[in-house]
Amino acid sequence: MVPGASCLPGLSQLGAGLTQTPHPLAGGASFPEWVGQTSWLVLRAGLEATQILLQGPEKTMALQCGQSPLGSCGTPTHGSLLLLLLRWVLLSSAQTADARQGIMTPWRQRSSQDLSRQQPEPTVILSRALQSTEKKACPPGKEAQVVDENLIFYEEWELEACVDGALLAKQMDRVNAVPFTYQQLDIFKHKLDKLYPQGYPESLIRQLSYFFLGVTPEDIHKWNVTSLETVKSLLKVSNGRKMDAQVAALIARYLIGEGQLDIATLDMLAGFRPTYLCFLSPEQLGSVQPDVVWAVGPQDLDMCRPLQMDVLYPKARIAFQNMSGSEYFARIKPFLGGASTEDLRALIQQNISMDMATFKKLQKEAWMPMTIAEVQKLLGPNLAGLKVEEGNSPVRDWIFKQRQDDLDSLGLGLHGGIPNGYLVLDLNFREALSGVPHLFGPGSTLTVIPSLLLALILN
Repeated sequence: MVPGASCLPGLSQLGAGLTQTPHPLAGGASFPEWVGQTSWLVLRAGLEATQILLQGPEKTMALQCGQSPLGSCGTPTHGSLLLLLLRWVLLSSAQTADARQGIMTPWRQRSSQDLSRQQPEPTVILSRALQSTEKKACPPGKEAQVVDENLIFYEEWELEACVDGALLAKQMDRVNAVPFTYQQLDIFKHKLDKLYPQGYPESLIRQLSYFFLGVTPEDIHKWNVTSLETVKSLLKVSNGRKMDAQVAALIARYLIGEGQLDIATLDMLAGFRPTYLCFLSPEQLGSVQPDVVWAVGPQDLDMCRPLQMDVLYPKARIAFQNMSGSEYFARIKPFLGGASTEDLRALIQQNISMDMATFKKLQKEAWMPMTIAEVQKLLGPNLAGLKVEEGNSPVRDWIFKQRQDDLDSLGLGLHGGIPNGYLVLDLNFREALSGVPHLFGPGSTLTVIPSLLLALILN
């Protein structure tokens, strides 16, 4: 009988259905096979420690209870403590049985002469899987002196250990000539990134060729590109592949250095998604092929300035001139930032409904002269968006120029228009002559006008 075995509720049932083997240290008691010597030592030490904890100031509570019924050894608290102890021991044993997948924590075997006094001490042993992640040295004789076909047969860890980044940069032409796998090329790129953390030098960029297909836009934004021939060579490599983001970054880096694109380069760019258009100057945009506007997406022109939109909009209007209605509007919408007042009024005649996001991208000078009726027709069911933008420019500035009665007719609750019987004085001309800015805003000006009129009448 194991000391205290009858005090552990359901101990005999815990091993039901499992092969049980008498343990030599357990006094003949049967435990599942996966409960080894280490588990028994932990269990026995825990029972002994529990016995010490359960000793009261007046007497010691014995754990050996013979054939007493379950729960007769103490209060429910004592039974729960023993159950938790046993559960911890069994889980620990199960985890120890699979030591190869993690960290083994065998308890050191204690001396049988003083088993009740010593506490278990964990010994941490790293598994083979963790040890294999340590950096390995290059095997003798495998240090790469040249980039050639022999490197194809290197394992990945050997490429990491035996190939130098400086060698790759020096022999980039050989890197492109040898049919390396994508995984091997990723290792080479990692080495070059480590060698040049601030970005590749232009001497290396000039030699990248097909290696360029593995770089990211973030990599390119670190580069300094000044050669148009380098740009052309990389565009040629990228043609026909999903490299639109990389091409846009390349063009941006080249133009930042005051580079100029010739007609041949602009023709090459026609094969890519035109996310690069906003990086071109108005003069360069004038040389862009008209067909490019057909590939423009909704967000491709978000970064363009008004001067650039002034060039792109006429190109788009000519390209889509054979369309009408909603089909025309869907095509011309990304370019409306370059539309004039006359263009917007012509758009109203096609019975389209402009969404508020597009309306906010219109040039202020183009739609500010439009009347309330024209704006109402232009926005259609989206007119309620004016209320949302009531406090923001340029909607706020447009409201200040409209009569309040006309604004009320919209039924949106817009405020800030010109009250009935008030006049608006344009002080811009006087300000331009004097060179001194006026001190009155729109509200102050309207407040002063009645006083001026009353003074004139009295005089």
